[in-house]
Amino acid sequence: MDGPQLIEEQRRPEKVPDEERTGPARQPHAKLDGIVGESPAIKQVLETIAIVARTHTTVLLRGESGTGKEVFARAIHELSPRSTKPFVKLNCAALPETMLESELFGHEKGAFTGAVAQRAGRFELAHGGTLLLDEIGEISPAFQAKLLRVLQEGELERVGGTRTLKVDVRLICATNKDLETAVVHGEFRADLYYRISVVPLILPPLRDRPGDIPRLAQAVLDRFNRENQRELAFAPSALEVLSQCDFPGNVRELENCVRRTATLARSRTIARSDFACQNSQCLSSLLGSGAARPQGGKATGALARGAMMPAGSPPARRIGASEGDGPAAKAGDPTDPAWPALGPRLVERDRLIDAMEKAGWVQAKAARILGLTPRQVGYALRRHGIKLKQF
Repeated sequence: MDGPQLIEEQRRPEKVPDEERTGPARQPHAKLDGIVGESPAIKQVLETIAIVARTHTTVLLRGESGTGKEVFARAIHELSPRSTKPFVKLNCAALPETMLESELFGHEKGAFTGAVAQRAGRFELAHGGTLLLDEIGEISPAFQAKLLRVLQEGELERVGGTRTLKVDVRLICATNKDLETAVVHGEFRADLYYRISVVPLILPPLRDRPGDIPRLAQAVLDRFNRENQRELAFAPSALEVLSQCDFPGNVRELENCVRRTATLARSRTIARSDFACQNSQCLSSLLGSGAARPQGGKATGALARGAMMPAGSPPARRIGASEGDGPAAKAGDPTDPAWPALGPRLVERDRLIDAMEKAGWVQAKAARILGLTPRQVGYALRRHGIKLKQF
C-alpha cells in the first residue's frame, strides 16, 4: 500500500458496533506520564480510571507503599474535566495536627505565633481542580471531624478567621492502612470512611505484574541516562535477575535498585553480577517472600487478591497473618543464618522489636535491617503500640 492510500485509510472512520463503542472494556488507554505497563492488572486499573476521571466523584487509592498512588492520582486529574485547573497534593502523615489544619484550610495573619501574613490553604489552592490527600489514614480522630465538615459542606474557615469560604475540589485520598480495622477499633470515623471511599481503587503490587518489570526498569534506566549523560543498557541476563525479584517495596524499590546498580556499573552494559542481590548485599532479601509487606489490611488484601492477582497465583502470606489469611510461609532452611527472621515462628511485632534492639532503637538503622523505609518502620511501631526506648 503506497503512502497516499495509507493516509486515506487512516482518515476513514472505522465502523464500530454500538455495543462495542459504549462498553467499558473499550475505553482507550491514555498515554500517561509515569505509568508504564501492559499487564492485565494495570490495564484493569487504567480502564477504571478512564471511566472515573470523567466525573467529580471522590476516589480512594489503596495499595502497598511504593505502588505509585500519587502517579495514578495525577492520571485521574489529567484525564478529568479539571485537568486545566491545579493539582494539589499533601502528605497528611508528614505534619502534626496543628500544622496540618493550617496547611489544608489556611490561616489569617496573627492566628498563631509565626503567622505573619494571611495564607491560603491547600483546599483554596486546589479550587476548581483536584486535591490529593496522601496517607489519609494517619490523621487524628479530632482532625477527621474537621475534615469531614469540609467534605460535606464544601466550605471552610481559615485558622483564626471567621469568614466562610466556598471551595470546589475533587478529592482523591490515598492510603496503605487497613481503614476497615481502624473503623472497627474507633481509630477512624465511619462517616469519614464512607465519605472518602466512594470509588476505591486497589493498585496492584509489583509482584502481581512481573511482566511489567523489564519495561519499568528500562524506563528508569532511560531517565537515569538522561539525567547523568550516560549510555547504559541492560544485558538480557540483567533483566532476568530483575524479573525474578519479589520487590516488596514495589516500584519505588525497583527504581532504587536500578539507580544504585547503574551508578556503580563499571561498563556500559549492566550485567547480572552488577546487582547487589548477586553479591549478598541486598537487604530486601531479609523480608523473604511476602514478609513485612503492608497489604493495606485484610479487607484490601482480600479484594486485591480476588480482583488483581493472576489466576493460579497463590497469595503471599504477610507477617503476623493468621492461619486463615492464606497459605503459610515456608519455614526455610534452619541452617540459613537468616532463617529465624524469615520463618513463621516470629510475627511482625517480634521481628520489629528484634530489629530495633539490634539497631539501638534507631528507626533508620532498623529500616535498613528490615529493608523498609524509616516511615514504614514508624507506622509499624505505632500500629503495634511499641514505645521507643531512649538511651
